[in-house]
Amino acid sequence: MSTSRSCTVGTPTAQSYTWNFRQEAQGLLDDVGVEAYRTSYHADQLENFSVDIDWQEHANELNAIRTQLNDMGTQLCRLETIERVVSPWEQKAINDAAPLITEMANEAQAAITYLNQNHNHLLNPTYHVYSERMYQQSTKLTRQMNEFEQFEKVHQEDFRLEKSLGLIKKS
Repeated sequence: MSTSRSCTVGTPTAQSYTWNFRQEAQGLLDDVGVEAYRTSYHADQLENFSVDIDWQEHANELNAIRTQLNDMGTQLCRLETIERVVSPWEQKAINDAAPLITEMANEAQAAITYLNQNHNHLLNPTYHVYSERMYQQSTKLTRQMNEFEQFEKVHQEDFRLEKSLGLIKKS
């Protein structure tokens, strides 16, 4: 998948130096899953704020979400850079994550813009929809990353068993 956005080169991982792109991709996908989980927590906090919460508390949660989305964007950028040399399941994980991260970033930006212009109107349904969508998207991304991780574990066990049974030549 090639996106039209430009990526800034992040800090190389240890696997970058050894050209172990599969391991690097797995680590980055795990990181995306963790950041998605954290985003869902903060979006859930926003959704469940009571009437007496100050707008600055909303801003704190949105800033936390923005930080996590920036981290996911950096990780996604690196994943897209190495995408053509990783396994098909990792390519699918990257392609599935990209639109969700973009959608969450759009919702977060809309929520931040709304908050900046409407400190006293935080019960407006329009504002609530932003946090609800971020929660849904981040929960979906978390679930997807967990499923890809489970797939990888099953795949590795399958490979180990095939090798152990002599169905694959030992290298």
